[in-house]
Amino acid sequence: MEEASSMKISTGEESRESPPDLEQSHATTFLSPELESRIRLKTDLVVLPLIVLISTLAFLDKNGMAYAAVYGMKTDTHLVGQQYSWLGSIFYFGYLTMEFPTAWILTKVPLGKFLGVFVFIWGGVLCCMAACHNFAGLATVRFFLGIFEAPILPALMIMNSMWYRRKEQPLRTALWYNTFAGIFGGILSYAIGHIGGGLATWKYIFIIYGSVTMGVGIGVFFLLPDSPSTAWFFTPEEREGAILRLAENQTGKWESYQVMEALKDPKYWCVAIFVIAQSITNAGVTNFNPLIISGYGFSQTKTTLMATPQAAVALVAQVACTVLVFLIPNIRCLLWVLSTLPALVGAIMIHVLNISVHRGASLAGVYLMGFYNTSWVLMLSLQSSNTGGMTKKSFVSVSIAIFYAVGNIVGPQFFINSEAPYYHTGISTMLGCFAIMGATGIAYAVIVLALNKKRDREYGVPLEDAVVIGLESEEKNLTDMQNVKFRYVY
Repeated sequence: MEEASSMKISTGEESRESPPDLEQSHATTFLSPELESRIRLKTDLVVLPLIVLISTLAFLDKNGMAYAAVYGMKTDTHLVGQQYSWLGSIFYFGYLTMEFPTAWILTKVPLGKFLGVFVFIWGGVLCCMAACHNFAGLATVRFFLGIFEAPILPALMIMNSMWYRRKEQPLRTALWYNTFAGIFGGILSYAIGHIGGGLATWKYIFIIYGSVTMGVGIGVFFLLPDSPSTAWFFTPEEREGAILRLAENQTGKWESYQVMEALKDPKYWCVAIFVIAQSITNAGVTNFNPLIISGYGFSQTKTTLMATPQAAVALVAQVACTVLVFLIPNIRCLLWVLSTLPALVGAIMIHVLNISVHRGASLAGVYLMGFYNTSWVLMLSLQSSNTGGMTKKSFVSVSIAIFYAVGNIVGPQFFINSEAPYYHTGISTMLGCFAIMGATGIAYAVIVLALNKKRDREYGVPLEDAVVIGLESEEKNLTDMQNVKFRYVY
């Protein structure tokens, strides 16, 4: 991560210049509205579409297996018992394996080039799914697919804080952590179902998705800058302005003690519980949503289309909530909690309603569960905004990915093959997880409000501009817990 300076930025490979005088920095960080707007617009036009595309493809590729199952993959590859559920879990064994070295890798590599290479490789691995004819082959490919997708989430979280101010992050997070894949996945799968080529329909899903992903990887390699200091679309003045305007994000160089601080931070464990619960529900939606909908009596192609509205509900909900966050300060935790309630209601509806009598209402419950993604987006933006110090931010980002993997490993096992297509145990588990997600949102708000009040009481309300506080943190390499002027958003 870059360190703010009035002259240049350090990447870890350059010599670090002497920190600027804070009073002088205070003067230089008041960017003109025109320059600020130009920097943000250029970032939104180049960086944001690229990371949105990367994230969308990651979700699309994972969702592809569920649509492939609708089109006969389970039969053609002779899957029995819980083998399909294990394919959902095995991906995250690979994912989890790679997360441990990711924390170190992300501090040592040029981030844009790194993402481009990994996107290209995972696209190639995805194409290999079409060549599999049994559980062993599918499991092997899924494991390696997990390895090459593993660094994407923590890398994008770092990119989010690298390019955007804290107040700008929620809306951008909602856009890149999107549900476009759920919307387009159903439509694309419907279209692919009408190809009528020489291969089984489910194989075309992997070949087409994988090929597109490889092409995007090449584009990302050449177009996505490694940092604002190397952005090809900025002028020298804009590069300096981009660095200075992000000083308030308060990050610093790698320090091992920050890992221990994160482990002692109650916010960290609150987020950990939330992520595991949310990821269990994610496993159900990602791997079984089309299979659940197939139980309502639709044809294969119509099932893929009927899965689309849930993702549309999720997208509208999370964008609406993040727009509110942009307009109204400190309502993220409130929206985090409120957004879990429709998902909870939806799970209850699916669990208690008789499909043969109340098919429409039960299907509406499936769509209401789309709200599950909104609280995740809000949590990501809070974690990004409330974590100071490069090491701590990187460690927390990778930890979230690890907890995400754990939840997604466990989640598919609650969906028992003998209960298909209703999956009573799986739906009941999701219901409980939605309740946990709401409870952790309340706990997070209580923790940060208590910390803010304690600091105001002991040190007074900070009078400095947030940018100046950020520059001071850069100079002294302070984390959010060390910097007594830091105030948490909620």
